[in-house]
Amino acid sequence: MIDLILIRHAHAGPYDQPDKERPLSLQGMEEVSLLAQKMKSVHLPSGLWLCSDAKRTLETATALRSELGIVGPINLDNCWYHASGPKYVDIIEAQNRPVIYLIAHNPSISYVASYYAGSLMQMETGGCCYLRFQYADSPAELSKGAGDLVFHFNPQIV
Repeated sequence: MIDLILIRHAHAGPYDQPDKERPLSLQGMEEVSLLAQKMKSVHLPSGLWLCSDAKRTLETATALRSELGIVGPINLDNCWYHASGPKYVDIIEAQNRPVIYLIAHNPSISYVASYYAGSLMQMETGGCCYLRFQYADSPAELSKGAGDLVFHFNPQIV
């Protein structure tokens, strides 16, 4: 069984600095808190945390993990900032862990959620799509439309 937890970074501040350097806004911090409340209501398995190296994604990961009491490494990579949705799929399927958390950007994160869920999954800022693949033994065995939705959460809809 493979669990894939896709998280779009929370709302960032204004475009008054380079895009990669934009920090979370107050709204973004509230979105992280709402997401943490939702995630506390389900069993979260330990896993590999992958994250874009943009400031807002790292701040989302750090704040969320703090609220959830999760410690351990976060694997930062510039690829999540620039890559397309199909490239995200390739990188995910190259992993070797049964539980993967990915904190990244739209439109690619929404593409991945939709691809694996088999239906349109719009990821708003601070949103999460948790998919479970019952019959996969490794990420390399993931396939389009094969993910069972554990939950889909968008804080703007709460």
